[in-house]
Amino acid sequence: MDNSVAAPFDQTIAILCERVAGLLAQQASLPRRRLLIALAGVPGSGKSTISSALLKILSKKAAGSIVVVPMDGFHYSKAALASFPDPAFAFRKRGAPFTFDVTAFLDFVLMLKDQPVTFSGEPEVLMFAPSFDHGKQDPVANDIEISSRARIVIIEGNYTLSDEQPWCKIAEQVDERWFVDTPPDVAKERLIARHLRAGIESTRDLAARRVEDNDLPNAELIRNHLTEPNLKIVC
Repeated sequence: MDNSVAAPFDQTIAILCERVAGLLAQQASLPRRRLLIALAGVPGSGKSTISSALLKILSKKAAGSIVVVPMDGFHYSKAALASFPDPAFAFRKRGAPFTFDVTAFLDFVLMLKDQPVTFSGEPEVLMFAPSFDHGKQDPVANDIEISSRARIVIIEGNYTLSDEQPWCKIAEQVDERWFVDTPPDVAKERLIARHLRAGIESTRDLAARRVEDNDLPNAELIRNHLTEPNLKIVC
């Protein structure tokens, strides 16, 4: 089976939905086991757009059975970065692996794996993950509700398939590994627009400099330290 997908967006999403259905069918004998999918990708590749589309479509098919947990919620807060030995460097490089609380992230993934799926008529257990407020540029604690009835969890973020310690432990816990890539020039334009839209930078030149100094080097780090994915998506 070809392990790459390079198709128009709607077709790509349809292929991914079919793949999820196949994975659930493989686990039919283990109904209390949660299906964990790591969705990694370089900055600007479209992984958040893909996960949002999957959430919208799969939620309609089985309400409440899928949730997306973005890695962005595990960014260190601005207050935490201010306490780093070199705060200016930490702020400038925000988005690099060392600016995330990887220990908290891994602990959360382990909890997702260990918590059994429950069904209607059984007690429901709730877990809460942090989200990220792009306007305030800070995590929001306990903002994403995850029910014990959620059978599918997509764990989305740049480094979820990193082969470096301790990030590599995430890939060890999931059932399926997906990687999203895109040409550097396409990613650059998307990221410039994102930084301007979010107010991270005030001019196109500053946004371009940030992409070149931070996002594109992070992309190379991601590609060079990638755990082999089950599926590569070109978006």
